[in-house]
Amino acid sequence: MTSEMKEKICAHSLIYRIEENIVNGDILEAKRCTVDLLNSLRELERAQERHKNQKKVDDIIQKLRENGVLAERVVRNGTAI
Repeated sequence: MTSEMKEKICAHSLIYRIEENIVNGDILEAKRCTVDLLNSLRELERAQERHKNQKKVDDIIQKLRENGVLAERVVRNGTAI
């Protein structure tokens, strides 16, 4: 299971815990779970951004290959990749 999937499961679980704590009147614990939920959502945003960036890199590499450029010859940040 990927870390992204684990984070999604965690976020879903936290939503349930927030609801449960609100119903039971434990507002402080609901607030704690909300903080944890926000952290999970930030991690999911980062994962989404990484996927988007990797897609861009993959598209560029594909275009280079279509034009006969070897991806190994491309220089990234001053070092060959």
